[in-house]
Amino acid sequence: MATLLRLLIIAGIIWLVYSFVKRALNNSSQQLKEQQQTPPPAPMMQQCAHCGVHIAEGESTQTQGLFFCSEAHRDTYLQHKK
Repeated sequence: MATLLRLLIIAGIIWLVYSFVKRALNNSSQQLKEQQQTPPPAPMMQQCAHCGVHIAEGESTQTQGLFFCSEAHRDTYLQHKK
């Protein structure tokens, strides 16, 4: 009888350890999936003050609060503005 009780206690402990490990692995894999599914933010688009073409803010040239698609358009715009 004592042997049967020991086996039940050991089986219960093994089941608890298994369920905790399984839950921990599922939580970490879900967090990893959520991080991978989040798309990066879209870049802000700005309009060239000279030609009107839309270009990503990081790729544009900025002068006096205005955005330009190239340095040539910036220079042309500033020359005609004077």
